[in-house]
Amino acid sequence: MTTDPLLFNHQYFNEFTRQSDEKTIIINSIRKLIAHEKLQACLEIGMGTTPVFHQQLGHYFQHYDVVEKNTEGVQLPAAIQVISSSWEDAQLPRQYDLIIASHVFYYFQHKQAAIEKMLSALTENGMLIIVVNGQEEDYGPLKEYFYQNIQRDYQPTYPQVMQALAGKNHLTFSVPAAIHYPDHETLYHSLSLFFDQYPIPYSLHKHNIITYLRQTLEQRPFKLYQKIILHRKKITPWRYLIDHPDYEITVQDIRLWALDGVFSPDKQLTNSTPLLLQHLPDMQGRRVLDIGCGTGIISILAIKNGAAAAVAADISPKAVTNARLNVSMHQYTEQITVVQSDLFDNISGKFDYIFGNLPILEDIWKISNPPVLLLQRFLAEAKEFLLPGGRLLFSWASFAPTAPVLSILQVLNYNYTMLATTQNNTMWYVFIIQC
Repeated sequence: MTTDPLLFNHQYFNEFTRQSDEKTIIINSIRKLIAHEKLQACLEIGMGTTPVFHQQLGHYFQHYDVVEKNTEGVQLPAAIQVISSSWEDAQLPRQYDLIIASHVFYYFQHKQAAIEKMLSALTENGMLIIVVNGQEEDYGPLKEYFYQNIQRDYQPTYPQVMQALAGKNHLTFSVPAAIHYPDHETLYHSLSLFFDQYPIPYSLHKHNIITYLRQTLEQRPFKLYQKIILHRKKITPWRYLIDHPDYEITVQDIRLWALDGVFSPDKQLTNSTPLLLQHLPDMQGRRVLDIGCGTGIISILAIKNGAAAAVAADISPKAVTNARLNVSMHQYTEQITVVQSDLFDNISGKFDYIFGNLPILEDIWKISNPPVLLLQRFLAEAKEFLLPGGRLLFSWASFAPTAPVLSILQVLNYNYTMLATTQNNTMWYVFIIQC
């Protein structure tokens, strides 16, 4: 079977965008990533059939250029400068603070060269945002099913982007989107855009695909994940610990929402929570208190590992909402109580283990007192909430002073074990205190 020419299909695109919330989700994510940046010039590669990105993001920029080979019939604002060309052949008038390449990587014949051209078109502190579909949920299995039907090997796009960006700074945010449809035949047509490399086989297998969709989905929306990939020459991962899009992450096989404004336990951003999770003690039958719970991951993993009960506490109302969302999603509402509390202010009872997942870097957190003073209060108050033989566990990092932490532990006469590991030129610590 020969591959049909891979050309952008305007009809498929329009049918898909009418049924999906994909564009809204992508725009909201990009808006969050650029919210605190000083930007002058934006380049959008592959506009589609409407200037939707410019409509929502154009006001951030003095210059907004679009590379689009075919703009026939598209009404464009005067503020857009169109470069009528394929990306590979485009002659660019300037360098850019932001380049958006949303769902175009698939169409490049020479993918590595296309990426290198994007990188060379960035200003010194420029941002490249690439968006492709992930393989989670319904999209990946459907593609696999189709390629099995036509006896071809399926090569997902996201790993190809990762290969092209190998050795370069980047972060990925996985954001779920959905396609809503009145019936499965309408959904079949909306999904045509994903199979524009093989339009004839897709048409020939229509019955099988609709049957697959009906059996797999029943009546629920078709789910697909947007991989929003951010590249910068100089990237500071913890800049996105709290200021990030609403997105999903998987931590030790547990899927979580990390909502905007809530500390993310994402290992590409931090090692504080992942390191605590690596050193969880035996949870069987234990009572657990999670101070600074954020997404609720420590409490959720504790229950999954056999804890009898857990309390997840955070001073942030956003974190409380986020933790409750994740606890409910994993059906642990009977075992986990989520409370808003300034450290131990609203906590009652005693616990076998108390975890402190507290601020470390002042620049990230909008708090009135230095993190080390917050830690001092946590350590001083925690012993009143521990059962005999209980343990305190908290994390720290070398970008904050360690000497004051050791001094506090000495003043409180705590016996502790200090474990360390290195990630991204930072030394990360877990302190385990036996009481």
